[in-house]
Amino acid sequence: MKQDPLFERLWDGSAAMEEWTAAVSHGAITQVDDNIITVHTTYFCGSVTAIRTAEGLVLIDTAKPDTAKQTLDVIRSWDDGPIHTVIFTHGHIDHTSGIKVIDEEADARGWPRPRIVAHRNVARRMQRYEDTHGFNSLVQGQQFDKPGYVYPIGQRRPDEVYDDRLSLAIGGERIELFHGRGETDDATFVWLPERRVLASGDFVIWVFPNAGNPRKVQRYAAEWASALRRMEQLEPDILIPGHGPVVFGAERARQMLQDGAEALEHLVRETLALLNRGATLDEILHGVKVPAEYLTKPYLLAKYDDPEFLVRGIYHFYAGWFDGSAAHLKPAPAAELAAELAGLAGGADKLAARAQVLAGQGQTRLAVELAELAGAAAPDNGRIQAIRAEVLRTLIGTESSLMGKAFLAVYERDAAQRSKA
Repeated sequence: MKQDPLFERLWDGSAAMEEWTAAVSHGAITQVDDNIITVHTTYFCGSVTAIRTAEGLVLIDTAKPDTAKQTLDVIRSWDDGPIHTVIFTHGHIDHTSGIKVIDEEADARGWPRPRIVAHRNVARRMQRYEDTHGFNSLVQGQQFDKPGYVYPIGQRRPDEVYDDRLSLAIGGERIELFHGRGETDDATFVWLPERRVLASGDFVIWVFPNAGNPRKVQRYAAEWASALRRMEQLEPDILIPGHGPVVFGAERARQMLQDGAEALEHLVRETLALLNRGATLDEILHGVKVPAEYLTKPYLLAKYDDPEFLVRGIYHFYAGWFDGSAAHLKPAPAAELAAELAGLAGGADKLAARAQVLAGQGQTRLAVELAELAGAAAPDNGRIQAIRAEVLRTLIGTESSLMGKAFLAVYERDAAQRSKA
């Protein structure tokens, strides 16, 4: 199938994903095969794929709370029959929350609620979200720069679970489910062998792999790469990413999977090489970089997660939380350290002033270090907090990743509020 002109511009990098999001915001259908569609509403909501079978529809994922009804309405414009099975590719809310409106529709129309199939760990994830509801709400609000956000919980849990691989036969359609660990430990990718269609879930998301989120549980860069290699071996003709437009053509699908795997393998390989030589986390963070040839690919842009965050995650996976600095094994309270250093510098105002100078010279990382020390040493000094906010804004302006900008904005707001107190 020929790709549309917007896709071609996305593929060659001349269009941004924001343009595609605007184009699909009404609820767009991509015709994948005669009996398969993928529904898109925004980049930030996971893709939802519907498969028409003799026993009813099979859905791969269900959308997030605010797009679930719109997504179901779009599916109903294509097929108005019962939904037989729902496959969760993982337990994040932008893939699972739509089950609520699907169940409500089934109840209203007198149909059985669809069976939910997923990896065994999805239910454990959902329970963890309930156990840590306050923290998860706080973190999600910080990650997307939405103060006061409350994370939705209570999604219906899977009816049927599997461990490594599951083969389903539904209404004449053979559907293969494979487990892998990447962004999550409960991830599934879906293979339709007769049609050579692969639904990757969030193993493919049209940005650099999200394996380094600063405030989330452990993620799995090496296993993410392994899952992409496993998909590559299937030789799909069509690739349906977890986020972003569908990719048609075996060569493009192969390239997307291969490039993602290679970039992750590079980070893992180089991190382990330094780790095995006894390097500290600081040395590894400043010594391991992704080759520019990957970061310039339009489907591997570091617009969401940051490769440096992935290096931290890889280090943590193999080496634990200790970073190799004796000062950090049993550290002094941050406020005490800040006060001591401020005293040595001649006052917190001296630290703040130097931070301003460094920020102006483009040394934003070092500037923020000093600004945070000054702010901790003088938390009630409005002038120093104003400088701290200014320095943080400078660093935010240099960040390419959404996460980097959002988490730094949390502290910039704190500083700005303190400056007015």
